[in-house]
Amino acid sequence: MANTVYEVVDIQLSNGEDISIRPLTIKNLKKFTEVVKKLDDPKITTEEQAMEIFIEAAMVCMRQFKPELSEDKELFEDIIEVPTLMKILEVAGGLNMNDPNPPQAADLLGMN
Repeated sequence: MANTVYEVVDIQLSNGEDISIRPLTIKNLKKFTEVVKKLDDPKITTEEQAMEIFIEAAMVCMRQFKPELSEDKELFEDIIEVPTLMKILEVAGGLNMNDPNPPQAADLLGMN
């Protein structure tokens, strides 16, 4: 019997739908990392700018779990709340906002 080496987390979207998320595949993690690297840009100075990057990164995650949310930003923003967004980034992409060495955007959002 095989052992799972990662955590699967069930989350509920604001429309009541449940989805399961787990760490991204390597292919999707590479795309996710490209987006998250934008947080290091010194021009990212506002909460709104950081949030746009987090949304884009979470939409990359959705390619693996719920593809229609990766293609429609308006739909994504209608059914994902901030705590759910952060959980997606944490579980799927390994982005932990409580990390002692967070991306600068975590500070912008008051998450540290």
